[in-house]
Amino acid sequence: MSGDGGSLAGKRSGGTLIAFRIARRMAGQSRGRSALIALLVAIPVLGMVGITTVTASNVATPAERVKLELGSTEARVRIVAAPDAKFTQDPLNDGHWGYRDEAARADAAQSIEPQPVTVASLFTADTRLLSIRSTAVVVETKDGLGSFPAVQGQPWDPSFVGKWDVTAGTRPTADDEIMVTAAALERLGAKIGSKAVITAPIAESFTIVGTIHTASLDDAAVSFYGMPAVFDGVMPDDDDLLTEWYLPDTPLTWSQIGELNPRGATVLSRTVLLDPPPVGSYSYSYGDTSNTSMNLFIALLGGFALFEVALLAGAAFTVGARTQQRTLATLASVGGDKRMLFRVMSFGGVILGALGAALGTVLGLAGAWIFMQISANGSAARYPGFHLDLVSLLVIAVFAVLAGWCAAAVPARAAGRIDVLAALRGAQRPPRVTRRRPVAGLVLLALGAVIAVTGGVVELAAYAPVYQIALANFGIALIVAGPVIMQIGAVFIAPLILRWAARVASRFGPGARLATRDVARNPGRSVPALAAIMSCVFVATFAMSLISTMQVNSTSGYTYSAPLNTASVSLMTTQNEPPYGRVLQTTGPDVVAAVESSFPSAQARLLRSTEDPPMGFGDAAADGTTADASTFAYPRIDADTVCPSDATRMDASHEDTPTDIRCPTPYFLDTMMNSSINDHIWVGDLADFAAILGGPVSAESRATLTAGGGVATYEQYVVDGEIRIDWVTELNSVLEPARSVSLAGSVQEPENPLPYAVFMLTSTADASNLNYRPSMVVSSIGASPTQAEDDHAQGALAAISPGFNLQTETGPEAYGATWTWALLALTAIIALVTASITIGLARADGHRDNAVLTSLGASPRVRQAFGFWQAVVIVGLGSVIGVLLGLVPTLALSLTRDTAGLSLLPFTPPWLQLALIVVALPALVAVGGALTAGSNRTRFSNRAAFD
Repeated sequence: MSGDGGSLAGKRSGGTLIAFRIARRMAGQSRGRSALIALLVAIPVLGMVGITTVTASNVATPAERVKLELGSTEARVRIVAAPDAKFTQDPLNDGHWGYRDEAARADAAQSIEPQPVTVASLFTADTRLLSIRSTAVVVETKDGLGSFPAVQGQPWDPSFVGKWDVTAGTRPTADDEIMVTAAALERLGAKIGSKAVITAPIAESFTIVGTIHTASLDDAAVSFYGMPAVFDGVMPDDDDLLTEWYLPDTPLTWSQIGELNPRGATVLSRTVLLDPPPVGSYSYSYGDTSNTSMNLFIALLGGFALFEVALLAGAAFTVGARTQQRTLATLASVGGDKRMLFRVMSFGGVILGALGAALGTVLGLAGAWIFMQISANGSAARYPGFHLDLVSLLVIAVFAVLAGWCAAAVPARAAGRIDVLAALRGAQRPPRVTRRRPVAGLVLLALGAVIAVTGGVVELAAYAPVYQIALANFGIALIVAGPVIMQIGAVFIAPLILRWAARVASRFGPGARLATRDVARNPGRSVPALAAIMSCVFVATFAMSLISTMQVNSTSGYTYSAPLNTASVSLMTTQNEPPYGRVLQTTGPDVVAAVESSFPSAQARLLRSTEDPPMGFGDAAADGTTADASTFAYPRIDADTVCPSDATRMDASHEDTPTDIRCPTPYFLDTMMNSSINDHIWVGDLADFAAILGGPVSAESRATLTAGGGVATYEQYVVDGEIRIDWVTELNSVLEPARSVSLAGSVQEPENPLPYAVFMLTSTADASNLNYRPSMVVSSIGASPTQAEDDHAQGALAAISPGFNLQTETGPEAYGATWTWALLALTAIIALVTASITIGLARADGHRDNAVLTSLGASPRVRQAFGFWQAVVIVGLGSVIGVLLGLVPTLALSLTRDTAGLSLLPFTPPWLQLALIVVALPALVAVGGALTAGSNRTRFSNRAAFD
């Protein structure tokens, strides 16, 4: 009938509609399987819709931004620079400004003032202005002293509603009245009407008359609000560069802003934010601030998730096609051609994909709203509103429908080649084994590996000699595409791997032999199951390896200021009054007493050190002489270990000539730059050295120190068993040192790199005529201080000097382990669900084989072994392949190098978690498969093809 135009499909215009109706009815007849496929599509759609909605809700709309930034005022004006005819700004962000290539007006240069202007001078005398000036205050809390941000001005003015909102009490009407946040009351142990004692910048007592909420701060923020100048004594007119001025009643257009910019003023205007000028009509823009990294992450995550959905749903469609062979054969027998059968099956994928997309979108939006309610912290800046990214939602829905269609495409293609007579009889042909697919799979594996490695090489080229973002993005695309192609190749090779696994596992008893042969002889249901597990494990492996790499980079690049869990106070403070600069305080014993009173269980140590050259030491003065003629002791660095290529700079005829210190400064010297004190040579007793190390002093170090030598914490300071101390007058020269001393030296490296270079006993320093003085107090407190302990310590130190600050070394943030274990748990859950679905589908497809086993008298133990080995082969092989392929992109990324030849993303996978994925996950699923298989009771039936 297909050749004479009488077929169901033929060339009739209604063939597509008929196929759609049949597909819809078939989906309705198999409600359980249809619901499963729709749910498989809905789950990743739910996740992607939720992520995109939460991400979009983090970005304020223009109206929401106006409320957050301006409240109900019309504009904010700042003086940020000296008047300049070329000065301009981004119209949408007053913090982004720059200079034009040419002046906007020819007469602009003649019409501006040479000195910074005041905001008041920019407007008429009757213009209403509200000032806001931020500072920091030190306040007595219920446990001690704390430093908090403070706002001076009129934040409680009704014009600021939306930006600052009064939540309780009244507004201040006098200079001795202030408002605070609700969290500040708890921190102070106060209530409205109580006194707040501020000790700095000006010591004063204030009455708390009410509470206020800042839209940009969360509910836990502590902040203080008072009249202009009440906290630091500086009037806003006297410090225009640090004052924000708000115009409650005066709108400013973009053209008016253009006239204010040459005066050194920037403006954030309600009028411009709500109606911005066309892009390209202004000369300065900060550019696109969208989070492209987040968008790329969501796209990759969504792509991998839909890929897995296509595999899982494909397995479900394959099983459905096998169970619906009789229906398809009946359709073919009455004139349905290959195109009709393909349309029927593929339309089923489209219908269920659309249903899953709709369900996932609704659940994703609901989940995003619930998540935002739970995670909201009181800051309107976090979630300015509930925003729907309609474009992203449409793209996600289209890809979900496409995933459903792709999942049905393979069984739909197979349906077009159905053997009608065999299907009507209920017979099933075994799959044909060909060499074409394994060969194609090997080619794809090799091609994917080459692409991934090429991506790593491209990344390497993108970082040297100058970073090129376009090339770097292309390299990332290759690194992602390579493993995906390798996964497709693994799917092609999977039937061959399953046959090999069947040969190996057949040695472990009849249950293993039956299960593995069943898996190998039915690749239509086992390969999608294996591929789904593989894809899930691949994504988890890549994510965990990348997180582990980031943790390693974070840890290796972290600079310790003291041993772990050690509190330290530098005696070097900043002088805020003339003469300005840094001053070394002489109140070391008082600081020791203050620290010990705050942490009674720990003993504080007063450490002494030699003075290091100050910044700018050795620079030439205007008359050509050295700006600072002082002499400083400095430990010599071994040139052969630091910069061997520069070792020839040593004068061969003068062995005592110091190393040319102009060679690249090594990291062990750079550690000092983030420390509160930069001294290299430290002096004290053995207990002081133990405090510096954060651990016991070794026997070798004890012997070296007691013998009058020095111990270095870095091996680069020890040359031929000696430490050389040079007294230099010019740090960046190769002149002879004023004096040199050689000491017996040894090395004891602390657990973590610390800013201490060389240590010696007091007697050794005195014998070497080395000048030293108290410079730091340290105390090993064992854990991070509580808020009460920190406030008490800050209060005790402030009583000695306002410049003292307690710092506690807590080490780098250890997020890697937390996230990798969390990903492992998530992977296990997803894999368990995936395995349950795929193995359940396999059992549904193989119920006739199970019935045969039961009718032949197979014991529950054999059926349990059948289920156990079925899970071991599918989940085990999927996990192994997924882990191996997941390591490929991380390995490719590790090819990138910096200018020193070090890997920017070192290859450091979390081997323990990956081992658990490979071993524990298949074992867990296998045990579950064995327990459920043993209780299965299937009746044997052999119905005729036509009932």
